[in-house]
Amino acid sequence: MPDRFRTKTQVLEYLAVILGPNREFRILETEHGWVCRPVLNQEEIESGQGLGLGNYVVNKQTGVVTEHRSLPPRLIGQEYEAAIQAGQPIPGIQVYPPTWRVHLERNWETAAEIEYRVQAESLTRPSQPPIDHQLTINKRNHHYYTNTEAIHVTCREAAGWAQARSQTGAWPETGTFEF
Repeated sequence: MPDRFRTKTQVLEYLAVILGPNREFRILETEHGWVCRPVLNQEEIESGQGLGLGNYVVNKQTGVVTEHRSLPPRLIGQEYEAAIQAGQPIPGIQVYPPTWRVHLERNWETAAEIEYRVQAESLTRPSQPPIDHQLTINKRNHHYYTNTEAIHVTCREAAGWAQARSQTGAWPETGTFEF
């Protein structure tokens, strides 16, 4: 399969669509991808945002963008290449394209807690089984639990989504998002 992303310019244009046009990157090419590290402006540097600054990798063939830890880009590139050559999972988190579409709807709410029905649809191929869980969030300390023994990643994301929208004190009744 020919590479979709053969030049730095193509990668920068792609990242501008995904992550916004106001971000600059330093880019390192590897055999199968492009390691992209954000360039911080002076204000971001002074506020300490450089501490733990991670990397993105754009797969040359598929365009899948993964987020990686804050190692030097050269080491991230080596890890990425080693995983591909060994047929192992990529050591990063896929950020684009989204892997799940999540819908949550409020079941009930008290002064102390809120419960949502969380339904999620896999956007990957092959797809993962759909999710239909109950998510209960403590409004005071933001701890949460579900009706299953293990908390699925979609429920963790749904809890964060709802908490972020409750800053005014009103919790969302319903919502849909992708991640």
